[in-house]
Amino acid sequence: MQTDGVPLTADLMDQIQEAYAIFNVIGSVAGNFTILSGCEINGTLVNPGIVVINGDVLFFEGGTVNQNVFIHQEDILKTFKNQQAKVLIEKRTVKFGNASTVYNWSEFVKIDTLKKIKEDLALKADKSELDLVKSRLDIVELKTAPIINGGVIWAFGRPVNEIPIGWKEATDYAGKTIVGLDPNDPMFSTLGANVGSKTHTLTKEELPNINGDFLTITGNGYNGSGNGFITVQSGFAAYILGSNNGQFQHKTLRLNFGNNQPHNNIQPSRIANFIEPNFQ
Repeated sequence: MQTDGVPLTADLMDQIQEAYAIFNVIGSVAGNFTILSGCEINGTLVNPGIVVINGDVLFFEGGTVNQNVFIHQEDILKTFKNQQAKVLIEKRTVKFGNASTVYNWSEFVKIDTLKKIKEDLALKADKSELDLVKSRLDIVELKTAPIINGGVIWAFGRPVNEIPIGWKEATDYAGKTIVGLDPNDPMFSTLGANVGSKTHTLTKEELPNINGDFLTITGNGYNGSGNGFITVQSGFAAYILGSNNGQFQHKTLRLNFGNNQPHNNIQPSRIANFIEPNFQ
């Protein structure tokens, strides 16, 4: 301020307008639909503040919360030297309400101060730490790829209702063990096939081939004179069949034992639920 007044000219006003345009760069730095200051929410009311819309830094009048805001422009007229009224000032403010062009209030975000941003950045990991985490994550992704891609079956030693989220019961594997595929063995050459049984009854052909001598016996006080005809029943009770004079001339030794029941084919096992991935 000087004692001789101010030579307020169009050139000076142009300089002031240029300074305002430079000031608006703050809006570009902050980003579109940002709140630079104010606009605190108190119930259904929003306090006045400063916002950025399309690069312009504008005063926001606040008021009762509404879905939309718009830019209100008020043209201020002044009388020029030729006595004509012309627009000298375009006063623009942001208000709640509707107009031909509106902006969604929910998209406006209040930015932190540079000091706060600097403090937060100091707590973040630097690039070398992030690179280390990424390299380790790449290894984890390789190791867990079978789970992500599906096809993995795990034993789960808890009830079905405790299966974790993202997993489900592998019902196709209930009551079964898992055997590796072998393309050279017809029994194990088909992926996903069901083979084997939990019980089996031996056939004659599956009995072991036993060779050797079988001793026979005679009645009390007699000497045997041939092959005895003996039937051995279950419980190891022996019955001797022969002629009344005690001479045994039979030529066949018959052994009869067992009860033709299927035997248990299950190895020592522990029961669990099989689970498989259930996520993308």
